[in-house]
Amino acid sequence: MSGERMKSAETTGATEPAETADHEFDRLRRRRRIRLVAGLTAGATVLAGGLFWLSGGLQSWLHDRALDSACEGTLAADSVRELVGGADVTAETRTGRDFWQCRVSEADEEYEEDGRVDLRVTVSDARDHFAALEAAATDAPLGHGWTGGFAFDPDRERRGEATVGVLLDCGGAQGGGRVAEARARIDRADFGRPEARTELTAVLIRTATAYARQEGCTVTEGEPVRKVDTSVNAWDYKPFTSVAGSCAGIVDPRTAARWGVRTAVETAPGPKPVEGCTLGGLRGAPLYTFTASYGPALEWNARNRLEELADRRAGDAPDGRYVLWADCRGAADRAAYVVAPVGGGLGRTSGLALDHQGLRTALSAFAERSAKTHGCTLSATD
Repeated sequence: MSGERMKSAETTGATEPAETADHEFDRLRRRRRIRLVAGLTAGATVLAGGLFWLSGGLQSWLHDRALDSACEGTLAADSVRELVGGADVTAETRTGRDFWQCRVSEADEEYEEDGRVDLRVTVSDARDHFAALEAAATDAPLGHGWTGGFAFDPDRERRGEATVGVLLDCGGAQGGGRVAEARARIDRADFGRPEARTELTAVLIRTATAYARQEGCTVTEGEPVRKVDTSVNAWDYKPFTSVAGSCAGIVDPRTAARWGVRTAVETAPGPKPVEGCTLGGLRGAPLYTFTASYGPALEWNARNRLEELADRRAGDAPDGRYVLWADCRGAADRAAYVVAPVGGGLGRTSGLALDHQGLRTALSAFAERSAKTHGCTLSATD
C-alpha cells in the first residue's frame, strides 16, 4: 500500500512543472495578443487621421469653425448651414460709408462669377440719408413682433431667390434704429418651402441684431419667427366680401358696391415696412391702391414728392391722390399713407368717377389701423 502511494506521489510531482510551463506560455501569448491588438488600434488611428487629413476632413473642420466666427462673430452660422445644404462656402465682411455687409458665397468657376451661393446681409443706420429698404406691399409679414417682410414670388422659375427685410429699433427713440436686409440666391434652396423661408429670416434677424448690439444698439426684439408666408401677386385676388388682412375695414360694403369694387389683393395682417391693399373690379382689375410706407422703405425722392402732394390746397384733388403722415418711434421714424386711383398719375385726372370724400374717409381708416399696429401717431390734418 505504501508503495502505491509513493508511486502516485511521484507521478503527481512529475506533472506539476509541465502544467506550470503551459500556463506561463498561455499567459505570455495572451499578453502578446493584447499588445498586437493595441498596436493595430494605434496604427488604425494614425491611418484614419492620415486619411482624414488627405481627404480634406481637417480643412473642412477648420472651415466649419471659421464660419462660426465669421463677420466679426455675428453670422448665424447654423441657419446658414441649413440653407446652403452642405456647400463649401466662405464669408467676408464688407463696409462702406453708410453700410455694413456680411456676404456668404461659394466659388464655382463653371457656373457664374458669384458661384452657386450668394447670400448678403446688409445693415444700415436708419437715420442715414442713403439708408434704403427694398420692400413692397405684396411682401409677406414676418409677424412675431418684428416689423419686416419676406419677398418670394412662388410663380418664378428660380426657386432659390428671395429677399427679406426688417426694421430694428434701438431703445425706441424716434429715428434710432437700423434697417437690415438679406438677399439670397442659393441654387440648393427652395424658398417655396416654409423651412427655407424660416431659415433665411433667422439668418437676417440673428446676424443683424448681433451686429447692431456690437454697435451699441439696444435692439427691441420680437419672438423667434417660426413661419413665413409667401408674397402675393396681382392675380392672387379674392372676393372683396372675404377680406380679412390688409384690406379689412377700409371701406364698407355699400361704398365698395358704389365704387364697383368686387375683388381685393391683400396680405396677411402684421407690421411691415410697406403695407398695402388693392381694391379691384371683376377678375381682379385694379381700381384703388392704399399704401403705407415706414422709415427707410420710403425713398427720399418719393418722400419729397408726397410732401408736395400734402401741401396742395385743401379740397378735392383732381387726381384723387391723398396722403396722411404719422410720427413713429424707432427705425420707422415717419410714415406716409397714400390712396391712389389706378389709371391716373400725380396731377393727372383718373378715368374713374371719384368719390373724393369716400377716398379720404377710406384712407383715414387704412392709416389709423396701420399706425396703431406700428405704434405711430397720425399727424394732425385740417
